[in-house]
Amino acid sequence: MTLTERITRIVSRPDGGLFAADVLGNVHLLDTDLRVLASSGATSRAQDPAGDPVFAMTFAGRWLITRDKRGTVSRWDAATLRLVDRLDAAAPCDRSLLMEGEEPSPTMVRGIGVWNGKVYLSNGYFQLVVLDLDTFAVERVQPWSQKFARLEWFCTDAPGVQAVSDRSGRVYIGSLDDLDFPVVSQVDSSNIHRLLYDARHGRLWATLDGGTGDDRAIRNGVATVGLDGQVIERSLFARNDVEAMAFSPDFSKAYVGGFDGELLIYDNTSPQLRIDKRVSGFSHQIFDIAVDTAGGAVHVLSQDGEIATVDPDGVFVGRLGYGRQCAWDIRPVPGSDGRFAVATDDGAALVDVVERCPGHPALHLAAHDTGGTGFTRRVLPTEDGWFGIAWPREVLRAEDEDRRTWTVQLPSIVHTLALSPDGTRLLAACNTGGIELDARTGRETGRITGLPASAWVSGYLPDGRRLLGTRNGLLRAYDTAGEVTWEIDLGGYPKRLDVFGERIRVTGSGGVKEYLADAEKMDRQFVELFDNTVENATLIDGTLCAVSYGMQLGAFDYETGELIGFVEDLPDFTKSIASFHDSTGAPVIVVGGRGGFLRLYRLDRSSPQQVLRPLRELWLPATPASGTLEVKAEADSAGSR
Repeated sequence: MTLTERITRIVSRPDGGLFAADVLGNVHLLDTDLRVLASSGATSRAQDPAGDPVFAMTFAGRWLITRDKRGTVSRWDAATLRLVDRLDAAAPCDRSLLMEGEEPSPTMVRGIGVWNGKVYLSNGYFQLVVLDLDTFAVERVQPWSQKFARLEWFCTDAPGVQAVSDRSGRVYIGSLDDLDFPVVSQVDSSNIHRLLYDARHGRLWATLDGGTGDDRAIRNGVATVGLDGQVIERSLFARNDVEAMAFSPDFSKAYVGGFDGELLIYDNTSPQLRIDKRVSGFSHQIFDIAVDTAGGAVHVLSQDGEIATVDPDGVFVGRLGYGRQCAWDIRPVPGSDGRFAVATDDGAALVDVVERCPGHPALHLAAHDTGGTGFTRRVLPTEDGWFGIAWPREVLRAEDEDRRTWTVQLPSIVHTLALSPDGTRLLAACNTGGIELDARTGRETGRITGLPASAWVSGYLPDGRRLLGTRNGLLRAYDTAGEVTWEIDLGGYPKRLDVFGERIRVTGSGGVKEYLADAEKMDRQFVELFDNTVENATLIDGTLCAVSYGMQLGAFDYETGELIGFVEDLPDFTKSIASFHDSTGAPVIVVGGRGGFLRLYRLDRSSPQQVLRPLRELWLPATPASGTLEVKAEADSAGSR
């Protein structure tokens, strides 16, 4: 038995092995060797899962409990994986507190708490829901003490108290029975995805997404927190989100990972935070961790759906072998008629627009280059090939579909890549700054350092000035001497940057933002209804369309900023977007994302009820990850108190 859908969450099974949930809402049982023993499957139409990704799952006695993206809560028989109860996302709420017509917001809430026979979780309206575990009946619905707080994790293992974390960096310590939390501690500035009790030292461990003070949006990691709410120590190893954490059965080790793609193994035999080893080489960014209760094996789920297993010391044992795919970036090929280059999990693809019947465009896979060393995050097509960046540190030039002209390893994780207006230079944004390369040879020709944080986006202005945007939201223009000629605060982290003449478009935190070069303030912003990071955008016929990490697609009037169309039923994480006109002149949007889908939408502003009308999808071939992992001992790894 093999898994055909991306795994989104894993939980250790008390008798060994794993429970896993997937992007369609199914649950599965795997043994320690990652063999699939059972899957939920639908025994009838009524037993079909809701079809949305599961991001929260917990094991409680004879039950598995899951919460999906929209807030639908399901209870499964853990022995048979049969669905027993399903609570619709829109049902458990206090409607007196809602706006007219309000629907549940799609959120990647990860936590479900089980305590004294009750189930605690956040619904799609940012309200706390309490269910009876035995009957699954709703017992209570109420707002949290902090208005609009997104509750992220519930910790019920500490003696005498329970603890809850939210997505604004707060830890609440008190009583779930009474819903009274007198201790509220501001531990981080952003998401605390995991909050675990350390039974060896009688304290909490919290993952940190954002950092605080001078480290905000620069350095983050984990913190230990006393049961009085006081931060004891921080270990700031990360330059991106920290997603997952788990302890060894005897609490002598802690395993932590996130979007930097490394598994950190902490020596927890003494109270001081100390990194013992780093494990690298995972196929993608780390999304979840589960430790096998029987033998201590560590299962690491990456965001592409692959699961890699290491022993307690980080030595590679095996992998699931899941066939993963993603359309990371879509860009038109210069000089072509309806051809697009697509950055994929296994290299790059070329797809052609095919239209045998006017008004009925389709996408056809023309070529698929799978010779990359890691997943390709960005692609810059040329008339005779493409430039790209491959996970985690590679910049490459390919010609004739699959022939590598050159490859260069950068000193740190590379995030984006830009080509100069004259086509002779490349600017890579990476954790150590901006690195400029000769486009013909790949030779390094310059470096911009001294940035306040990791460089996440790069670009060129028409006059040749180089643009770098940092994780903490600072955008700067640099002349040929490396001097800053312009600087502006983006107000949040950037994900992508594109330049159109003197106009600069940035997507990321806060939606889509546009700036005029050398201006003192933002010129335009498009953000309404997006619940998460905006990944990418395209402009066609006066309409700006953008996709978010929340699996959303929005269409905005470019001049007024008015939201005119919105879609939330995309099959998985959306990463890329492009546009073209079909043979009738009608605008068409291409949306790509996790799973390898490329979905076409007709953009029709004359039909306000359905401005974005889905047409069809092309799914790119999937490829399993390969290779082994590397374990390195950490020399200087102490935290800060």
